[in-house]
Amino acid sequence: MSEAKLPAYNVLDSELKNHSLAVSPSELHGLLMGMICGGLTVSDESWVAAVCDYANQGDPLLDSAKATVRQVFDAASGELHSMAQVLFTSTAAELAESQFEVTLLLPAEDEVLDVRAEALSEWVTNFISGMGLMGMKKAELTPEVTEAVAALEEIAQLGINEDEDMEEQAQLLEQIIAYVPECVLSCLVGLGQRPESVEQPNIPGMPADDEPTLH
Repeated sequence: MSEAKLPAYNVLDSELKNHSLAVSPSELHGLLMGMICGGLTVSDESWVAAVCDYANQGDPLLDSAKATVRQVFDAASGELHSMAQVLFTSTAAELAESQFEVTLLLPAEDEVLDVRAEALSEWVTNFISGMGLMGMKKAELTPEVTEAVAALEEIAQLGINEDEDMEEQAQLLEQIIAYVPECVLSCLVGLGQRPESVEQPNIPGMPADDEPTLH
C-alpha cells in the first residue's frame, strides 16, 4: 500500500478550485474516508463515480482533476488500510501498545476559528455521507458504530458563537477535533467486520447538491 501523504489544505483547495470541482478539501477527504470505512474497494477506481456526481455535476473528471483527487484517496486509503491490518490481525496485548492516528484534512491551526469549525462540520458531514453512499443503514449498524455516528451527527451541528468566550471555544474545538478520530476508528472496526463489503457506490441519478446520508 502506498505511503501517500495528504497535500496541504491550502494547496489542495487551490487545485480543486482550478479544476472547478465544487468541493472543499475537508469535504472531499471526509467523503472518501467515509466511503472507505463503509467498504469501498480501494484497489480500483470505484471512488471516481461518487466524486464526479458529488463535486463535478456528474461530468467525468479530467485526468488532471483525477490526479488531484487521487492524492487524497491514496493517502486516505493507505492510512485506513494500515490501521485495519493492525486492528484485525493483532492480539489484545499488541493492540494495547498500538497507537492509532486518524488524519483530518482541516485548515491550519492558525486559521480563523469559525473557518476551522466549518471545515470540521464539513468533514464530519461528508464522512457520514460517504458511509451512506456505501449502503450503510442505521438499523443494521452495531451499537458501537451507531453511537459513533450519533456523536458525529451532533458534532456536525456545532458552530462558533461570537458572543461567547472565543478562547474557550477554541479549546473546545480542538478537543472535539481530537475526539473525531475515535469515532472514525469505531466505524472502521464495526463496519470492517461485516461479512461482505459493497464494492461500488450506489448513486444512480443523485443530484450534485443532494448529499446522501445514512437512513
